[in-house]
Amino acid sequence: MRKFVTLAAVAAFAWAAPAGAQEVRFKAVSFLPLTQSFGIHFKRWVDEANRRGKGVLQIDAVGPEAIPTPEQPNAVKNGVVQMHFGPPTFYAGVMWEGETLSLSEISVKEMRANGGWAYLDKLHREKLNAVLLGGGIGDGIRFFVYTTAPAKADDKDKPMAGLTLRSVPLYKAFFESLGARTVSMPPGEVFTALERKIVQGYGWPAWGIKDLGWLPVTKYRYGPGFYNVHTNILVNLDAWNKLGEPQRKFLTDMALWLDDEWPKWRAGQDADEQKILKDAGVQFVDLGDWFKKRAHDAYWDDLTKKSPQHIPALRKLVTKQ
Repeated sequence: MRKFVTLAAVAAFAWAAPAGAQEVRFKAVSFLPLTQSFGIHFKRWVDEANRRGKGVLQIDAVGPEAIPTPEQPNAVKNGVVQMHFGPPTFYAGVMWEGETLSLSEISVKEMRANGGWAYLDKLHREKLNAVLLGGGIGDGIRFFVYTTAPAKADDKDKPMAGLTLRSVPLYKAFFESLGARTVSMPPGEVFTALERKIVQGYGWPAWGIKDLGWLPVTKYRYGPGFYNVHTNILVNLDAWNKLGEPQRKFLTDMALWLDDEWPKWRAGQDADEQKILKDAGVQFVDLGDWFKKRAHDAYWDDLTKKSPQHIPALRKLVTKQ
């Protein structure tokens, strides 16, 4: 069945711009449904791009129902789709350097100014055959550990011992340092795993627990918040190179527009998300400053081992010195 779905997706998203056509159409795929969490904001950006881009470029966006989340980075790399919206953790095995965005302490605008964005764009082009167009959606939102059962909050060494947590490369080193067992699965499978007690928790940002349907089985949220949400907008490099100057300028301008617009979207939603968790009775447990420090130290150490050539230089460009 998976093979059938993948082949169907390839057929559905095969793209070739008609010769001489003025308006170009892109197929885009999101790691989350366009009606959930950060997928909503990607659709918001797509809708604005389509409104402004009539006669120049239009984007047809779909979610993981079309291409499963784990397969999406390869889909944009191979040109099955022309655009992908998702966090770098889903293509970490191909390009670990992208994960420095999840540890960033400065905005995308600041990274564009200091050369950090250009550095990462170059690596995306070389390793993922993709242009790093934008990455503002989620910036400034922190991650937490959510559980269905209480952790050992008084244990500063292994507070998650005895728990199995759904993980991705972004959290793996940190969760294991907390004593947890980790398992990997796409977002769409998490609710069933929680309900069946296959896992007793997960890492996720402060937003989207209700949208994803995880709220009824979530009882605890552990912080302080750590890391930084970065969901990137990638464009297949071959498709980018085929574009005319008007289309490239338009997409670049829309990415810069998002840099300025995202903080307004974030401010409008942040308080609402906090209220959702509080009203649902999710208990927040502040484990202290060591929790955030261990999260960052664990991942910087892990990334440096995986890419000693690039990570130290990137760390200087994405953190406050």
